[in-house]
Amino acid sequence: MAARKKVTGIIQIYSRKARDQIFSIGLKFAKEAGIPEVTEDLFACVDELIKNAVKANYKFLLVANKIAEQLRQKYPDKTQEQIKQNIFEILKDRQTYDRMASQIISNEFISNKVREILSQEGRYLSIRNKAYTEKRDYTDEEKKTIAGLVEFLDIRRQLKEKDIKIILKIEGNDDFIYIEVTNTAPIMTHDLNRIYEKRDEYKVYRQQGREQDFFINNIDTSDSGFGLGYATIDSFLANLGLNPDNSITIISANNTTAMLTIPILALK
Repeated sequence: MAARKKVTGIIQIYSRKARDQIFSIGLKFAKEAGIPEVTEDLFACVDELIKNAVKANYKFLLVANKIAEQLRQKYPDKTQEQIKQNIFEILKDRQTYDRMASQIISNEFISNKVREILSQEGRYLSIRNKAYTEKRDYTDEEKKTIAGLVEFLDIRRQLKEKDIKIILKIEGNDDFIYIEVTNTAPIMTHDLNRIYEKRDEYKVYRQQGREQDFFINNIDTSDSGFGLGYATIDSFLANLGLNPDNSITIISANNTTAMLTIPILALK
């Protein structure tokens, strides 16, 4: 794999079709690197990162909508465009966004709403995946069911309008495979800290040989499960013989990027 190879894709809906495409691209990279046997575990890591990004984008949009609502109540004379500009400025100022978002999350049932949207998304994907597997269009009954998933359809429309998406990049050379999952929305410092806390907690359990106890003790996902996905990724990486601290990096600014750095030689 002397020449540097790169594939970039945008994930709108994380369906079985999208998963199949990502898996086949990952397998191609792993085969060329001479490590096809690690494809399943690497895909499991990417799968968790994408699911986390989906959740984070839903949560961000719900929070941003509440911020807009608060601004409209506070400044009834402002135009829609002025409110938009205000939100843009708030998002650029990390401390202001964190403060407003934290207040909203403590006062509103954001986590419950995220769970309800994910539940509706699950029903939608079940129909979509079945049609994809059976190579057919939706039945009238399925169309009717999809039309009833109001909150999910509404948030998908808003994500499209606001151009909030998930970008996947896979790149490889002779020494490394790099996998980046970016969601084009900021993550709250609270959620970022929770990811680090859960990863540290998992590390302690693993060092004590009590890995399974970590997952048993963290079944509760009342905080939308932030952090748990990353602990699961650390588990896969450690089982591959890699150091999770060196293998995954989270970069957070106006958007959020998780980067997997996979050393090829260490896996051979």
